[in-house]
Amino acid sequence: EIVKDAYKEVLSEEKEKVVNNGGLYVMGTNRHESSRIDGQLRGRSGRQGDPGTSRFFLSFEDDMFVVFGGDGLQNILKTFRVSEDMPVEAPQVTDALDKVQGAVEEKYREIREQILNFDEVLNGQRKVIYQRRQKVLFGSSEDTLKLMEEYNRDTVADIVKAQSSEDGETVDVDKVLEKVGQFFPPVRPVLDKGDLEGLDQEGVTAFVGVAVEEIFKSKMDELDAKAGQPGSLARSANYITMVSMDNAWSEHLQNMENLKESVVFLKYMGRDIVAEYKSEAYNMFQGLEDKMRFNSIYSLWQSLGAPAAQTAAQQ
Repeated sequence: EIVKDAYKEVLSEEKEKVVNNGGLYVMGTNRHESSRIDGQLRGRSGRQGDPGTSRFFLSFEDDMFVVFGGDGLQNILKTFRVSEDMPVEAPQVTDALDKVQGAVEEKYREIREQILNFDEVLNGQRKVIYQRRQKVLFGSSEDTLKLMEEYNRDTVADIVKAQSSEDGETVDVDKVLEKVGQFFPPVRPVLDKGDLEGLDQEGVTAFVGVAVEEIFKSKMDELDAKAGQPGSLARSANYITMVSMDNAWSEHLQNMENLKESVVFLKYMGRDIVAEYKSEAYNMFQGLEDKMRFNSIYSLWQSLGAPAAQTAAQQ
């Protein structure tokens, strides 16, 4: 109120001049993609009962009318039989332009709805990852070791399953041993091909799983003895898991952005792009979880040292 009173004398004189000249004149040179914005602009010319005028000067060659208007607007010009430099003022023209603007608004409404649906899918995945990250970050050593033991079992099961027949009766033992040496280097020397031959998928999984579990416990005791305190392996596993999770999640975000851009083209095939996005996003998220686990296991076991046979050979 103090500021208003201070400028009231000057402003009242200027306001009177504006009112005497017909009020504020708003001139628009284009239609906005949203009629609400145009309405707000027109409203500036007559706020709170003040006099004012608004007028829009438009061209049928404006981008919005060319892209969304099609041949309909050009046919209107032919109907009125006017030259290119002659202004056209008619209710039919205004109605036609309003319809084009309405079509634009509907188009962008659909886009916003699609983006919202996309964001909801990604937000659900983000909540899951953040919850797991918090659990790893603030979990106890026992929780971390339990998680790694679970990762060990799942990874062994995946390795054996990938090298087994559909009925699970036949297992490619050589391939299994190769993958075990890749993901669990210290475990490979204690496994003999003869022990696995003749076993089915379940049998090989159980045999390799026991070997991985025993070596994991021995490595845990060995590291605790070297450090002079318990939890040494858990701290390493915690750090490796966090790094693997963050790296995989960053890559997943970029892949999801690429998916968002590519799935739009499915609309031209008559398919529901939101449903396609959700389906593909779910598959990608499943792959993300596996990638986090594989990277964590691979990095952790690489840090546990070379196989015993290899270490002896180096000595």
